[in-house]
This record gives sequence, C-alpha cells and structure tokens, in this order.
Amino acid sequence: MASAPGHPEDRFILYYLDDSRAQRILWLLEALQLDYEVKIYLRNPNTWRGPIQLFEGHPTGKSPILDVIFGDGRPPLKLAESGFIMQYLLRFYDSNYIINPVDPMEQLEVDYWLHYAEGSLQHIQMTLLINSVAKHVAPFGLKGVAKLVTKGLNNGYYLHEWRLNMQYLEDVLKRNGTGFFVGNKLTGADIILSFPVYENIFDNLDGVKECVGEKRDLRKLYPNLAKWCRMIKNDPTYKKVNQMMDEEIEDLIALNPRFEYVNEK
Repeated sequence: MASAPGHPEDRFILYYLDDSRAQRILWLLEALQLDYEVKIYLRNPNTWRGPIQLFEGHPTGKSPILDVIFGDGRPPLKLAESGFIMQYLLRFYDSNYIINPVDPMEQLEVDYWLHYAEGSLQHIQMTLLINSVAKHVAPFGLKGVAKLVTKGLNNGYYLHEWRLNMQYLEDVLKRNGTGFFVGNKLTGADIILSFPVYENIFDNLDGVKECVGEKRDLRKLYPNLAKWCRMIKNDPTYKKVNQMMDEEIEDLIALNPRFEYVNEK
C-alpha cells in the first residue's frame, strides 16, 4: 500500500541560493527534523543574480525549490513558492505540532501569513529596493531622470504602502501580546515573516534608510517588531541553520565552483 505524505522515509532536496528566501525552508526542515540535503548555488557577486544552473531545479530558475522524494517509491514531487512549500510541510510533516498550532483557527491564521508575506509585503520591499538602485544602474545621462521618476513613484505609492504594512505588523504583535504573530509559540507565520521583516529591515537598518528615506529609528517606531526580531535572531534553530550555511558556503567558495551567469556571454 502506498504511504501518505508524511512518511518517515520521505526525503527532501532543497535548492538553496545564498542570501535568499530559501533560508526559511531550511529552518523549517531542520525544526521538523526531516531528512534533507541542500544543493547550494552562489549569486553573481556583481549583479547579485542567481546562476543559470538553478534552471536545473525549476523552469523559473528561482530559489527556493524543494524536491520531495517519497519513501514508497512514488514519483518525486517538485514544489516552488516559499509559502506553498511551507504550507505543504506543515500540513503533512508536522503531526506533532512542533511548528504548526494545534488549534484549527490558528492554523488558518498561519496560512494567511504564509500568503501575506509573499503576496502583500515582499513585492513592496522589492520595488523599493529596485527603485533605490535604479539611479546607479541607469545609463549615463539618465541617472537624474531615473532618480526623479523612482522618487515620484515611491512618494506617490510605495512608501505609503510600506509604512501602512509596517504599522499593521506592529499592531498585530501588540494586540496578540505573546511576542508571536499567531498563538503563544513560534509558528510558520514567524518563520515566513523573518525574511521580509527581520533580515530585510531590522538587520539592515542602514540599507532601509537609503531605500525609504526614513531618518527616525525604526526600533523606536515599531518596538514590538524590534522585540520580535530579537526573538527571531536568538532562536536556536535559526542560529543553527545560519551558522551551518555560512560554513557550507565558505567551504564551497573556497573550492572555486564554476557557475554560469547570463551576463557572462
């Protein structure tokens, strides 16, 4: 008889791009104590783009991608999109509720945050980042125009939306009162939000100031988010996977691997 998803003999292969959203999937795999291996890919140090070898993992050439190798011999399953991958793992591989809440309504809350982080928050921050570097990469003679255009776009829409979302996140934590986004323990909501909130913002305050032009101290503006970020930073599993990947990437760089990038031709 074929086993259902969640069989203890199932294995996982994570396609991992350095300094990417794949870190959250690794965190979850480790927290659930699943049997996984990681294929590491390095960004181009000049363009910060991933190598074309990532297309071997998925037609989009993006990371994270997760292969599920079923222990009963069924054809493997390939998963893309961070929120969907996390939703799948929580649904089928957390029967002991290590990360997933026990309460069904709180599980729905987690599902919401898995979609919110990627669908509402991340694209705003990506646009602010792109707009902040546009003036540097624009052709000579057009840098001033690029600066005026991106500043107008930011002031007209993106900064308002970013501040609206930051205040929303701050208010949710204040209202919940437990230090977590859902319930009273670490859940997939905290893990999915760790990248856009902690790593992109509170662990990158100078970069954020350049992107959004905010001169005030974000830690004072959003004290509950700042406290939550300290919790994320000190989470034992988060620290473990970060240290592990730092060492793995350093070892890989020392081997001088040959990755191919689009702009090399």
